[in-house]
Amino acid sequence: MNKYSFFQEVFSTVMDYSLDLFAYIDANDKYQYVSKSYADFYGLEIKELIGHHPEKIFDPETYQHVILPNLNKCKESARPVNYQAWIVPKHVHTPCYLYTSYLPHISKDNKVAGVIVIAKDVTEFKRAEGLLSKSANTDPLTNVPNRLFLENKLTELTKSSSRASDRFALLFCDLDGFKNVNDTYGHAVGDKILYQVANRLTKHIRKEDILARYGGDEFAILITNLVDESILKVIRQKIEHSISQPFEVSGNKIKVGISIGISIYPDEAKEKSSLLDVADKRMYCCKNAKN
Repeated sequence: MNKYSFFQEVFSTVMDYSLDLFAYIDANDKYQYVSKSYADFYGLEIKELIGHHPEKIFDPETYQHVILPNLNKCKESARPVNYQAWIVPKHVHTPCYLYTSYLPHISKDNKVAGVIVIAKDVTEFKRAEGLLSKSANTDPLTNVPNRLFLENKLTELTKSSSRASDRFALLFCDLDGFKNVNDTYGHAVGDKILYQVANRLTKHIRKEDILARYGGDEFAILITNLVDESILKVIRQKIEHSISQPFEVSGNKIKVGISIGISIYPDEAKEKSSLLDVADKRMYCCKNAKN
């Protein structure tokens, strides 16, 4: 067996049995080769792909915004293009996450004769990664972001420039009388109240704002893109009124209150720790004034 035949057999075996997806697209954007794994992944027969454009297997948005731009980039630059993205195949309809490489096939006259496609389906890994990320950043009791997420977000926001459009407010909230609830009704009831508190707080902020459970009976709210700080008084009043309404748990009507301290970036503090400290001190001033 000569060297050419040997390598042909090796590569043929790799392409036929590998779980990765292989294809060859010519200069006219038509498939001239697809591996069985490639055809199977897109729910088609090999013969249904040969001689057809990639547009045949992707939904319009995927083709126009992901496939075509990267394919053109590879051909125009005559350099490999690597990318990862969610794609939607026409015949499968389920979004899939692929790591994809486009390798230019350079002819003897130094022109791009076609593009070699190598792709790996990592959808399950990506979904597992998303679940892990959510688990690490979400409070399991209230299903809102946790302290870790909040502090990471504060770090991110305080690294940005101090333009007026970058202003935001931190509302630090602590429930009044919650210890008495736990002592009287037990922690199971207390947990249900915390869940309901999170739901009520969510109703008084915008989608772009962030509510997080900071720990225990403490919650924090980030009001982003703060233009008019007078809105903070309105939000505060709505929250105080909402939380003052009785909570119904296990046939009991239970009342708690809430104390709120506010700090504004960058007007009052420019560091994460300083913002938290200012809001925390004002929250305790509010609580002590009630007592």
